Amino acid sequence: MRIYRMAKKTKKEYLNPDERKQVKERFGDRDCSFAKDKDGYYCFTHRARSNSYPSIAKIPKSAVEFIESTG
Repeated sequence: MRIYRMAKKTKKEYLNPDERKQVKERFGDRDCSFAKDKDGYYCFTHRARSNSYPSIAKIPKSAVEFIESTG
């Protein structure tokens, strides 16, 4: 099973202020961005993105750390 995939062109929605607050509380300041699409929430840089997860709480910290390292 492949955990990460290359960035793809999808219709992304940016997070609202409450969702951004959840991200900051869970992950702190990071060198990657967070967004949501039809499948859920994900983190991304200009080079890669994580899989989508149903909630911000379900995004693994290991996925965020890996995506952050690609930036």
